[in-house]
Amino acid sequence: MFSQQQQQRLRSMSHQGGNSSPLGAGFNVVNTMIGSGILALPYALKEAGFYFGIFVLVLVAFLTVFSLNTLVYSGRRVGLYKYETVSAAALGQSGYYLLSFALSVNSIGSCISYLIIVGDIVTSLVQTIFGVNFFTTRQAVIVVAAVGFTLPLLFFRTLEPLVKPSALSVFCLPVIVLIVAIRGPTYALPEPAPTPVFGPSILPAFGVIAFAYSCTQTCFQNYQTLKTRTLAAWGKATSYATALAAVIYLAFSIVSYKSFGLGTQPNLLNNFSNDDVLANVARVLLAFTLTLTYPMQFYPVRDLLAEYLGMPVETLTRSQKPIFHGLTLALFAGTLVTALVVADLGFVFKLIGTAASSLLVFGLPGVIYLRLVSPYVWSKSCQYSVMANESTALLLTDPGHVDSDGDADSIPEPCTSAISGLLLVLGFGVFVIGTWTSIREFVSS
Repeated sequence: MFSQQQQQRLRSMSHQGGNSSPLGAGFNVVNTMIGSGILALPYALKEAGFYFGIFVLVLVAFLTVFSLNTLVYSGRRVGLYKYETVSAAALGQSGYYLLSFALSVNSIGSCISYLIIVGDIVTSLVQTIFGVNFFTTRQAVIVVAAVGFTLPLLFFRTLEPLVKPSALSVFCLPVIVLIVAIRGPTYALPEPAPTPVFGPSILPAFGVIAFAYSCTQTCFQNYQTLKTRTLAAWGKATSYATALAAVIYLAFSIVSYKSFGLGTQPNLLNNFSNDDVLANVARVLLAFTLTLTYPMQFYPVRDLLAEYLGMPVETLTRSQKPIFHGLTLALFAGTLVTALVVADLGFVFKLIGTAASSLLVFGLPGVIYLRLVSPYVWSKSCQYSVMANESTALLLTDPGHVDSDGDADSIPEPCTSAISGLLLVLGFGVFVIGTWTSIREFVSS
């Protein structure tokens, strides 16, 4: 149970609306959703099976829309507007810690994957120029790139100094995807790529696809950018975003898989030859993007650990700075050492997807709705649980609550509770079985 002071802190989110239209908010969601994980989607088709992989890409798109909507519905129900506070409201302290675990695995795993990718793509470039020697090995390249370019960006208190460079890096990804789309078909095999219905690693591949759609961790921030914060407006934003992402993912995955077939690698750029000029441009752009994206994943988990240790960034004292910087170095060193030891990018993507994205996209949104909103599941241990009204409209009873003004939207029951139950089972099933399968495959390989 939470103290009165903790309850007040959980509710201390601003109710001020933003200036975005549903289309604008949807664009923000797309920016959050489409990242380096897109490069692993053709590999996910190979692992899940071509046709089943396409089915999962479409299915996860629908489930992502559902998750984004029910999360905001649940937050509105209890007047909370952060994923961690809504999770804590539904499951108590265990919900907060479970979400913190998933976010940490997602962030740290992403940092490790970035270093592995940079090692892969930069090593091929420097070896082409300088030949193969001790200083151009994969390990040497990762250390130089990480320590020389990434580490200096990790000692700011906030991400504010990196906002403009990071905004520039966002525009690199569409160029990379375009290059892959142009050059990929030129590598097509003489014989058509095999298209099996099912592949050898279905659940881990499911996790990789969930990772590509993962954006629930910022859904409340994006929701609050809406000028008109209604359920209908948020539903339009999520539909626009997920539909666009699904179209891009499907086109990119199918074209790339058809080009490389069963030889598709987790880092798709590794399928291109080292003397392919356009592919090398894509490699340089990707290395630049990931160098600036690493801090975006690193800072949240570093700040979370600092808060656990009693060193909140907002109130950091002079005497705490050496410890804080030591924590930064230790966390960075952990990701660096792991990237040096683990070269299997496919395993890292699978582990992030099964151990983190499955909870963030499926499991937690499902259980949150069931605990906070569903008229069929109610528990006295739920701190803020409120019984649904007859129409199950997701409106706070407080008439002064700005989000509920003029909002008559409701959700269908028992359909929503049933789908939330499916999300719960799917999310935790992929988490347990998929994570175990991913680790077993890695150990046995």
